[in-house]
Formats: sequence, structure tokens, C-alpha cells
Amino acid sequence: MQVIWNTLVICGLIFIIIISFHIETGVSVIIKSVFSYLAVIAEIFILCFAGEYLNLKSKSIADAAYESFWYDLSSNNKKIISFIILRSQKQLVIMAGKITNLSLETFTSIIKASASYVSVLYAMY
Repeated sequence: MQVIWNTLVICGLIFIIIISFHIETGVSVIIKSVFSYLAVIAEIFILCFAGEYLNLKSKSIADAAYESFWYDLSSNNKKIISFIILRSQKQLVIMAGKITNLSLETFTSIIKASASYVSVLYAMY
């Protein structure tokens, strides 16, 4: 829900900024809207960046286990290393409502979606 609401809030704030320029409501409305827009963008970027970071770190677990000196270990430890490699093949992700995973790709799609919603709103205005 947070991702969906942030998309709609971004859309509304951009629309308010565009409309404020046309009806000349004053600088204070524009400044408040810009700061609110930046705060929402920062929030969704932090969420998506954390998901991307977790994904990259989970990918690097298999590489680190493989690059260790596993061939010098005992057979029991070799089995443990192989289980670590097998488990790390399934990447860890932060999900947004079991719909999509949060990554930088998701961040760009949120920005694109809100921009397309703004263009539709502006065309209807």
C-alpha cells in the first residue's frame, strides 16, 4: 500500500506544482509542494535502495562461498558450503505487498507511472 500511495502522492504533488505555476498562487505553495515531493521521493528511494542492496548482498553470498578455500576443508564442511551455495541461489528481496520486489528498477517504474498519471491529469485539466 505504501508504494501505491507514494505513487499517487507524487502524482498529486507534481500536479499541484504545475497548476501553481499557471494560477500564480504564490511561492509558498510551490515551495511546500516541492519539499513534500522531495520527501516522498526520498522515502521511496530509500525503500527501493534497501531492497536493491539486500538483493546484491544475497547474490554475493554464493560468490563468497565459492571463492573460499572450500576444497581444503573436511567433507562435512564441504557439504555445508554446498548447501550455502544452493540456498543463496534464491535471492533475498524486499517485496511490496507480494506484488513486486523493491529495487531501483521498481523506483524508476514508480517515477514513470506517476509522470504518466500527471500527464493524464494535466490533459484533463
